[in-house]
Amino acid sequence: MKILITSDTHGYYGRISDLILAEGDFDLMLHAGDGVEDCKNIFFETGLNYYVIKGNNDFFSNETYNKIIDLDGHKILLTHGHKENVDFSMSGLIEKAKQSSCDIVIFGHIHRYVEIKRTDILILNPGSPSLPRDGKASAMIMTTEKGIKIEKVLLD
Repeated sequence: MKILITSDTHGYYGRISDLILAEGDFDLMLHAGDGVEDCKNIFFETGLNYYVIKGNNDFFSNETYNKIIDLDGHKILLTHGHKENVDFSMSGLIEKAKQSSCDIVIFGHIHRYVEIKRTDILILNPGSPSLPRDGKASAMIMTTEKGIKIEKVLLD
């Protein structure tokens, strides 16, 4: 399975739609918040199905703040991260993942790319395609055949 991971589009989703249309072979998109309405527009433009959660700036959304998603034998916690205080520590994410028996956590909020493994939990943040705080607009591609493979995608 080939999965596009993004977050924090904040209304500027064109780079994500362009990436999907250019690659053409994604199976799913996971969006870690602050772009619930963007997902609807991306789906309209590309037809790519998605899971999305509400971020701290998705004021009028009825989405939940986190979801547990089972994909190809992996249990993924999709969350924005602001409620787990990711600005200061990853410990809240790790604890929530352990409580839910997740082996992967995908979060947003900090607008910086993260790919680390802690206590057998893969922690991922795709950064932001529109408002990066590390100076590099980015997204992430995760493939699940023959284990988990992560690819950072820099967006122009």
